[in-house]
Amino acid sequence: MKLAMVLYHYFPYGGLQRDFARIAREAVGRGHQVVALVSDWQGDPVDGVEVQTLPVSGGSNHGRMAAFARAVAEACQAGKFDRVLGFNRLPGLDVYFAADSCFAEHVQSKPRPVRWLPRYATYLKLERAVTGEDGPLMLFLNEDQRDQYLRHYPLADNRYQVLPPGIEPDRRRPDNHAALRQQTRDALGVSESERLLLFLGSGFKVKGLDRALKAFASLPDNSRLMIVGNDDASPYLASLASGVRERVLVLGPRDDVTALMQAADLLLHPAYRESAGMVLLEATVAGLPVLTTDTCGYARYVREAGSGEVIASPFQQSALNNTLQDMLDRVPGSWQEAGLHYGQNPALYRLAQTVVDAVEGVA
Repeated sequence: MKLAMVLYHYFPYGGLQRDFARIAREAVGRGHQVVALVSDWQGDPVDGVEVQTLPVSGGSNHGRMAAFARAVAEACQAGKFDRVLGFNRLPGLDVYFAADSCFAEHVQSKPRPVRWLPRYATYLKLERAVTGEDGPLMLFLNEDQRDQYLRHYPLADNRYQVLPPGIEPDRRRPDNHAALRQQTRDALGVSESERLLLFLGSGFKVKGLDRALKAFASLPDNSRLMIVGNDDASPYLASLASGVRERVLVLGPRDDVTALMQAADLLLHPAYRESAGMVLLEATVAGLPVLTTDTCGYARYVREAGSGEVIASPFQQSALNNTLQDMLDRVPGSWQEAGLHYGQNPALYRLAQTVVDAVEGVA
């Protein structure tokens, strides 16, 4: 099968992009010819995947996305693909990997005239292209996301399915975890008497770095915070007192996430919104206690596993601060063993296989 996999922007550290790479590797492993249609590709190639960069122009994000949609349509017509798997809302897909929350749900809270603005009108039009009667099979990341779409679009039962998570098996706690923890903390200059928090994710605004730093600033001096991700932390650090700022380690994007999770005592992820939040499950199976918000799709797994605490909506900073202090007084508590036990479930690691099964089976 000749398969087009469509993604606006690829870079190696985003959760969606890592899902894309896993699915591509699975498809290649089954003998399919895979062509990635992108506007931009950063990082190493995925073995066996041909990358086709499409020309995109425009003065705004929505304008560039509309231009990308047109370029994809032309490339698909010329490429004569057997299947088209999209990771953005675009016309002409056979299967849509629904990485984003329902845009109509987001717009619902806006004044009606706002919906006619070019940005909102463009994204709504693209969303209707995948939810219309002739649209693709939709693969949702969780039940909450599915329910969002069903509130706005009359999707037949055979038009969608909910995917299992897709954790990389190497995120599980390794046999040498104690030595890895000590080695990594030594390299970071963090003593075993200090509590080390991990904030991990690209896109610091949506992931709630401002909330995380406010909570961290309320902690005693024996606490440290690692900020890891492909974004600029400096605007968020400017308002911190000098004594607090000195306890923050800004590490940028990293390839040694497994080691950092073993070195840390807690994952702090107070996101504003997130369809999934793979890092919550990665921390869970690594035995790292989690503190997150209920606006993350995968927060349900944290509750189910008993691997951490979830701050309820509407969000209150004081609740985050108090829960963080309470957890740090008790880590690893029962959260670590609960997460490690939960991580033994093989269904947690089958997202890529399930997606390729769906692509192969769609009419």
